[in-house]
Amino acid sequence: MEKSGSMKINSEYHTIGGENIVEKNPEYAKYREKWYTYPKERKVADFPLFLDIDITDLCNLKCSFCLRQSNPELIQNKKMRLSLFRKIIDEGSRNGLYGCKLSIIGEPLIHEHIFSMIKYAKENGLIDVYFNTNATLLTEDVAHKLVESNLDRLSISFEGYTKDVYERYRIGSNYSKVLNNIKRLQYVKKELGVNHPKVRVQTVLLPELKDSIGEYINFWKPLVDEVGFLDYQPRIEKKKVMQTDWECQQLYQRMGILVDGTIMPCNHDERKLCALGNAKDSSIKDAWHSHKLGLLRLQHKIGASHLVGCCKDCYLRQSEILKEKKK
Repeated sequence: MEKSGSMKINSEYHTIGGENIVEKNPEYAKYREKWYTYPKERKVADFPLFLDIDITDLCNLKCSFCLRQSNPELIQNKKMRLSLFRKIIDEGSRNGLYGCKLSIIGEPLIHEHIFSMIKYAKENGLIDVYFNTNATLLTEDVAHKLVESNLDRLSISFEGYTKDVYERYRIGSNYSKVLNNIKRLQYVKKELGVNHPKVRVQTVLLPELKDSIGEYINFWKPLVDEVGFLDYQPRIEKKKVMQTDWECQQLYQRMGILVDGTIMPCNHDERKLCALGNAKDSSIKDAWHSHKLGLLRLQHKIGASHLVGCCKDCYLRQSEILKEKKK
């Protein structure tokens, strides 16, 4: 029996200061309308709207809440070949792909070809190219190259706004250096007379930050284009599997591709439990329309996501369900 579902779109992302750098840009209107309506209509487009491409799973920090620390056996410590990245973008460009994010697990600025990758995606018609970064490698030279590559937006992960909280969680980082890197990028944009990449600073809303969210907004609002936070999602290995009618929006929006080319139905299946082939020798479009992914969508539709190996323990699923239960 089909369940009514409880599809909530982007419910873990929150804009609390500045402009919403996606929703307020007219260029994205058609794309973002599909982003919100396709999951609710359970519409499977000809090709995913968006691809999360992990160009590297290397990182220069050792944050305690990161998958790299909690599940190091899942890390390949690799960089994606430029030829594979281009193959992925070529297929996407032929099939109306709107955007891509050049990160899932790692720090993308480590990749020596990142600027070529951004340029290639933009030259092939993608309108939403961005990545998440810890900004430790965001030097003045890098800032200029990001502008020159026409990167659309940049999400900087920065816990809170004080040195104490930030360095406690971003292990191996330096508060003053990263803050100056962010300011420098904004200065370079102003100096060159451009407004790209749009810069979002986002924190995980850790329990200790809930009472100082106003101070967080006031600190960052003058420095960046958008201020936001992500819901706190603790990674707990052993969890009670919860049966609900929750459905995942990603099954109608995006796919993930790991550093080795593994095609995933979302950007959370780091264990490859629901792998759909490899982009080195398989079609992403075929994977998107595969029987395996169709069955996965059906299981979510009928309220049986708790029976899916790659979904039942997904921390996004668990945290969203728990969040609803607390209301």
